[in-house]
Amino acid sequence: MDRRVRRPQPVEESLIGEESAPRPVGHGDAARRLMPFAFVLLLLASAGFTFLRSPYFWVEHVDVRGLKNLSTEEVVVACGLAENENIFDVDLRRLASRVKAIPRVDKVVVSRRLPSTIVIQVQERVPVAVLPYAGYFVEVDGAGLAMGLEESYRARELPLLTGLALRSVKVGYPVDAPEISSALAIVATLPESILQQVSEINFNPSHGFSLHMQSGTQAILGSGTVAELKSRAMVLEALLARLEEEGRHATYIDVRFEKRPVVKSRR
Repeated sequence: MDRRVRRPQPVEESLIGEESAPRPVGHGDAARRLMPFAFVLLLLASAGFTFLRSPYFWVEHVDVRGLKNLSTEEVVVACGLAENENIFDVDLRRLASRVKAIPRVDKVVVSRRLPSTIVIQVQERVPVAVLPYAGYFVEVDGAGLAMGLEESYRARELPLLTGLALRSVKVGYPVDAPEISSALAIVATLPESILQQVSEINFNPSHGFSLHMQSGTQAILGSGTVAELKSRAMVLEALLARLEEEGRHATYIDVRFEKRPVVKSRR
């Protein structure tokens, strides 16, 4: 008997359906498809950059606003803008600091107005008094900062501060004088109606501050704290109002003792 064992024949695996199955897309195919879009984006970015760097965006105008005493030329020169400078290259903060360095400038805001204009909004310092110094006249603001030198006393609507022990006067910096804060406090306290009549505010170590008015009246406020000087200024205001109602003119008023003021007047 033939007992040979027949070996099972290998079964061929069916290839049916494998050829029709979708082939997965490789990274190379995706990259090839994206290349045209990337090229277009690169061209657009390059064109945009070239346009932004073109003469169309060169600074051609500086629009300065809010000036009263300063000239536009002074502000433009202080800006230090380079010729044909691109508006996007302008450092607005640095430009503002340059303009702020002008002693008469208090606040400044700088902005761009496309395509080619820099806008500078300026708020000037307000002079409140004039100091005679070394043959010149120095305008000061309410904080005592020296705004500028004048050869003559042109701002006659501002009171002249005299008798102060000036240690240092430098344009663009606060005036160094022991009595300057008290003098400016008097200027700030007096009502506009009286301040317009004051031609000089004098300090004398013997009797303190006195006001010399255009009408010829001399008013003694004396020395003391800022609060005391303000209080005496209010008393002076009340006395001048009463004298005007009574039709009298005072040649001398002393309010150093507020409850017992001295008034010398003539009708």
